Amino acid sequence: MKQIVLCLIGILFASFVSAQKINHPSLLYTPQRIQQVKQRMQNEPKLREAWENIQKTADEALQKKDFNRLDYLSLAYLMTDNKEYANIIKEILLKAVEAESWGDMEMMARIPVWRSQLGMAHKSFLSAIGYDAAYNIMSSSERKKIAEGLKRLAVEPALGDWLLEPTRIHSLNSMGHNWWTSCVCQGGILALSLQNELPEVKEWVEQLHESLPEWFDFAGDVLQQKAKSFDEAGGMYESLNYANFGIQEALLFRIAWINTHPGQNPGNIPQLAKLPNYFSQVCYPRTGMLYSLNFGDSHKNVSAESSMMLLYALGVKDPTILWYITQVEQGQHRDGFFLNRPMGFLYTPDLSKAPVTPDLKTSQLFSDFGWATMRTSWEKDATMLAVKSGHTWNHSHADANSFIVFHKGVDIIKDGGNCWYPNPAYRNYFFQSQAHNVVLFNGGDNLVNNSIAALLCEEIFIISWMRAM
Repeated sequence: MKQIVLCLIGILFASFVSAQKINHPSLLYTPQRIQQVKQRMQNEPKLREAWENIQKTADEALQKKDFNRLDYLSLAYLMTDNKEYANIIKEILLKAVEAESWGDMEMMARIPVWRSQLGMAHKSFLSAIGYDAAYNIMSSSERKKIAEGLKRLAVEPALGDWLLEPTRIHSLNSMGHNWWTSCVCQGGILALSLQNELPEVKEWVEQLHESLPEWFDFAGDVLQQKAKSFDEAGGMYESLNYANFGIQEALLFRIAWINTHPGQNPGNIPQLAKLPNYFSQVCYPRTGMLYSLNFGDSHKNVSAESSMMLLYALGVKDPTILWYITQVEQGQHRDGFFLNRPMGFLYTPDLSKAPVTPDLKTSQLFSDFGWATMRTSWEKDATMLAVKSGHTWNHSHADANSFIVFHKGVDIIKDGGNCWYPNPAYRNYFFQSQAHNVVLFNGGDNLVNNSIAALLCEEIFIISWMRAM
């Protein structure tokens, strides 16, 4: 009888351990996504053309054994089941983990040492996608070697610097912007992929999952003039470029967590439902590529289709998302989720039911971080006024009361823009008030008088907004 009981306990324990394991691939390039896109390709010529371009890029990467194209190689393998792609992925990863460090020399020279940065975050993402895709053609010893190497090179530095005690050196007060979600969430996705071989990282993954809502909820820091991260009306105070990037990185992790935790409740992040309105209210639909407000360190060609697609995949089925994606031209900026790129190929939803114009109001006040927009209509090439106030912090310039006007498809009153960050002109000119459409205080920079300017501008926002309603 005792032997029977022990045997049953052993079976139950083995079943429990098996249930905790991840069935690869399951992060982002899931079998369900692959099957859906194959079905859609039968009726959508643009998807077939995009796949041809992706496979061509993958074939080039195959010959070059290109680490930076692991996402293309992974998608090619999962679409074709051609093990030549998987074997090259494995070879690339085995070589990659021989590196001594993925740290950046400049960051490593800081005190305290910054062991992780955006470059490491991107490598983490590519490694996770590759490991997840090629997992089943690797031997157990190969999996273990790669997993231990990736933990040393990326997972431990990223999560150790940004999240885990006692090694954490960053906080939401000091670095609670796009770097936080990029480093932590891409390190988290990589940790998710390695859980079968490294059970100890599972606790780190769950700690990140529990902490992620805090990034969205961060209430700001008065002493450091850091604004509340997300406005009550939706949206993030940083320029659209960095707001989209930070949100995108968080959503990638959330989707990967859900995919690897079937049946589990991911919890609620209420800010997500308001993001489609934010991204739409700060865009300008026109004949040609979509423009967006380029306050701070952004560019008018930058768009937020990546975050919109991920929101849709997470169940935010707002028709505004479909409309927005139809306004974006393929390839209109560097980092987009376009059809001929793996994530865009898999996550662009069916746009056949996109509305011609969104059902949104024509004015919007973001009172927490000091932006306001007004437009004559949602038709293309309408007239739009955008005004910015609020804090000067990080990618948000000293430009309280700055404004932009779009009319007939052109920004007739435009922002001064920006330049490459190492260029002295960035700090000495583009970040300063003199580069923007602002009122100066005694001819000086409004960085010093920012709180006064913000209060004055907020009053203007509220009065103008109420008159427009």
